[in-house]
Amino acid sequence: MNSAILQTKDLAIGYRMRHRGPRKGKKGLRHFSRVVAGNLSLGLNEGELVCLLGPNGSGKSTLMRTLAGVQKPIDGEVMLNGARLERMSPKEVAKKMSLVLTDRVVTGNLSVYALVALGRYPYTGWTGTLSRDDEEIVRQAIETTGIRRFVARHISDLSDGERQKVMIARALAQDTPVIMLDEPTAHLDLPNRIEVMQLLKRLAREQRKAVVMSTHELDLALQAADGIWLMNFSTSEASNASADIVTGMPEALVLDGRLEKAFHRNGFEFDRHSGSFRIHHEPTATISLFGDGTEAYWTKRALERLGYRVVSDGTVPRRVELSGTNGSKCWKYSDGETSETEEYTDICAVVERLRRWRSK
Repeated sequence: MNSAILQTKDLAIGYRMRHRGPRKGKKGLRHFSRVVAGNLSLGLNEGELVCLLGPNGSGKSTLMRTLAGVQKPIDGEVMLNGARLERMSPKEVAKKMSLVLTDRVVTGNLSVYALVALGRYPYTGWTGTLSRDDEEIVRQAIETTGIRRFVARHISDLSDGERQKVMIARALAQDTPVIMLDEPTAHLDLPNRIEVMQLLKRLAREQRKAVVMSTHELDLALQAADGIWLMNFSTSEASNASADIVTGMPEALVLDGRLEKAFHRNGFEFDRHSGSFRIHHEPTATISLFGDGTEAYWTKRALERLGYRVVSDGTVPRRVELSGTNGSKCWKYSDGETSETEEYTDICAVVERLRRWRSK
């Protein structure tokens, strides 16, 4: 069993606030804390990719800032490589943990190479001069993240996806055992989201990095993460909701229903079989569907979107049957009440036929 390189003990996160005393003219300040989540005992192991999930406002960013030492905890402690984070100097922390934020970095006219090289700042001293070893580490970070083809360009000329890879390369050049990323796939299109997730998974597996990232990409997290930290609003006090956290393998959180509960809202439902959320279409009619394969799956999706409850029951008057090979599919629609039978060669035609019937 691995010992955690980053862990928390009875951690409470939130905000420290102050305001003037309640009596008029009193100059003193009253201090109080708003706890977002408490009693957090978490562990992140080397070679592990953990995704931090939760609804908006559940405290994900607060937890990330606290783990990174950017924000002080309300109570408890954060341990980094066996040492208390609050007792470590910024330089010591920078040699153990790198941080990638969602905020757009103001880089001026910096080139890609120059920004990646900034990852070596904990080691270069005040001059910022790179040694041969530093240059080799920067080169490896560039190669690993696949950004060599645009390494001479300015940061301001990059796309969002390219810029995010550069920021990960900078974190990699920092050469820390722990990498923390706050929503690294935000604002990216699907191909770039997948590339970033694959890159982080590869860093954890091949370089034994301990990676924790906050994200809203539930489907990608379920496919790539070794562990999930799931933050969720408590329903015990709707007027003063606080967050708690559950941890576990993605598959375990799906099977025991905790992941579904965390994101439950009216109007959509979690499909445990596919690991994705689906819009709930209230059925107002029933139709039978017979067939299998990819075409049957997407035909069922289309029928449900139209408001049908889809069954495989021969007694239901209206039915759709799929036949033929992959190269030549046929959709046969029949109505037992009118003895009407029609055949179509593509899904659009049969769906349009049923749409017209529903609109009568």
